[in-house]
Amino acid sequence: MKRKCTTLVYILADAVFAVLMLYTALLLGFNFSIPERISADMVIYYPVIISAFIFFSYILGCYDEIVQYTGISELLKQLIAVSVTAVSINLLRIIGMVNIPVSVILIMACLLFMATGGIRTLPRIAARFKCITGNKSRVKRTIIIGAGACGAMIIKRLKDNNIDSLYPVACIDDDSAKKDMRICGVRVYGTTDEIGKVARKCRADEIMIAIPSAGAKTIRNIYEKCSDTGLPVKLFQNAVDIEEFIQGKRSALKKISLEDLLCREMVQADSGVARAYIKGKTVLVTGGAGSIGSELCRQALKNGCRKLIIFDIHENGLFNINEELKGSYLGQYELVLGSVREKNHLFNAFEEYRPQIVFHAAAHKHVPLSEINPFEAAKNNIIGTKNVIDACKKYTASKLILISTDKAVNPTNVMGATKRIAEMMIQCNSSAETEMVSVRFGNVLGSSGSVVPIFEKQIALGGPVTITHPEMKRYFMTIPEAVSLVQTAAALASGGEIFVLDMGEPVKILDLAKDLIRLFGLEPYRDIEIKITGLRPGEKLFEELSLDSEEISRTSHSKIFVVRSSMFDQLRMRRDLAAIMECIEEGKDTEKIRDLLFEAIKERPLSKAASED
Repeated sequence: MKRKCTTLVYILADAVFAVLMLYTALLLGFNFSIPERISADMVIYYPVIISAFIFFSYILGCYDEIVQYTGISELLKQLIAVSVTAVSINLLRIIGMVNIPVSVILIMACLLFMATGGIRTLPRIAARFKCITGNKSRVKRTIIIGAGACGAMIIKRLKDNNIDSLYPVACIDDDSAKKDMRICGVRVYGTTDEIGKVARKCRADEIMIAIPSAGAKTIRNIYEKCSDTGLPVKLFQNAVDIEEFIQGKRSALKKISLEDLLCREMVQADSGVARAYIKGKTVLVTGGAGSIGSELCRQALKNGCRKLIIFDIHENGLFNINEELKGSYLGQYELVLGSVREKNHLFNAFEEYRPQIVFHAAAHKHVPLSEINPFEAAKNNIIGTKNVIDACKKYTASKLILISTDKAVNPTNVMGATKRIAEMMIQCNSSAETEMVSVRFGNVLGSSGSVVPIFEKQIALGGPVTITHPEMKRYFMTIPEAVSLVQTAAALASGGEIFVLDMGEPVKILDLAKDLIRLFGLEPYRDIEIKITGLRPGEKLFEELSLDSEEISRTSHSKIFVVRSSMFDQLRMRRDLAAIMECIEEGKDTEKIRDLLFEAIKERPLSKAASED
């Protein structure tokens, strides 16, 4: 309705302008004394010109444009409509139907274009004037980094429409050839090395990165230069965000996140492979309410699984994921409250739902807690895994995927040792009926108990931010990235493999802490203290993704590798496992359980007798 009213207003305005401009042209053409022979026919001329002009304007789509965004292309349409109208009137003059001189027709055309074009650019001029003369206290003087096509569109959009009171005052680009040139009136001051000087000179309030093609390393380099200014930095992550911003969607402009600063490109898994494998199958996820487990559940549903079984001991976690999923997937999943340590309950769930694919994400994963509670870590990570393996074998699940960790490589702590034993159990039990594989990866950003949420809480409380060692490094990946690769690896697996995800380069935790403090708009050591607390029991400075004895091979996916382990004595492995389970049953001697765990993961050459067995 609003659009129809606006169109009607512009049609009426065009009609009025056609009459006024013809009359004005006649006055100018005849020195303000219109001959009687012409003025007598004006009643005929007005309807002809109005009809012709509105008809051609409608045909050319001049009434379909949003006037707030009127630009060269819209004005060109208006010029064509006026020109065709003038040519039509001249043809009528030639055949004797109108008696208007050519000079008057030309004057009328010029005046009509200026009037109708002017009224269409008026809203845009008013918006720009409002941006400049509006409430100065609310206007954020913005520096745009990127003087390419995207930067130009952003500058034009900000000048025409005061989104969030942003107004471009300077442009920065590393192409030195653009220095001192102007984009929509905004000067290109220089390269990103000069951002500090430009920010002070232009009294900037905010910085906006408009380079959607920039990689992670480029973004980090730019951010490091911007961080010295103390100004908030925002980012368009891709061309889609820029398009949405131009259309008025403010949320497309995002604050720089920790993921943007990790110096690693986001991994794109082959979602088609995972979707084809999971679609139509029944999927069970243990630990399905946890950080990794819940994302496994989300992606399994997106990939079209027939039925999803979410199995977890965490009652509140199950409640939360149910609240999240029920709006879109109600009836496509089941919630099962229970522990993988309770064999009978686990078997009942398998018997009822008969899952074809099982993702085993349930585990105790905190290194310090596992260190002081080794029996509980072993119960959950070893006995729990054995129960899941036994259930998959008994109810012939086609595939079991263990979610493992880089801490299972050369472990120095109880948690890592239990996960390495879980990997070995998976290798021992894989068969043609139930293919079992492990997927090994490092830290994921944002998981419960991970370092980032801890840092965020410490910063919110005013510090200090605590790290255990200044040289500590860890691999990082986002949860959706890791899970998409896990599901792709599941589709590629044939049984017995240990898959390793390409995590990029390890990140120094101290640098991570500094970046996070700056993202809060604070300065490390000045606003927030960073305190070194010392390594905790079982903690390593560096994590690895493969053993020295393991050979790494590529798969069909560039970010997924498979490690080939040396053969180990499965008979001895079973004896070690029996001893561990017996010790767990006793539940008394913590030193004994530690010794048994680390004894079980020792690499030993396969004996001839064991090989023959």
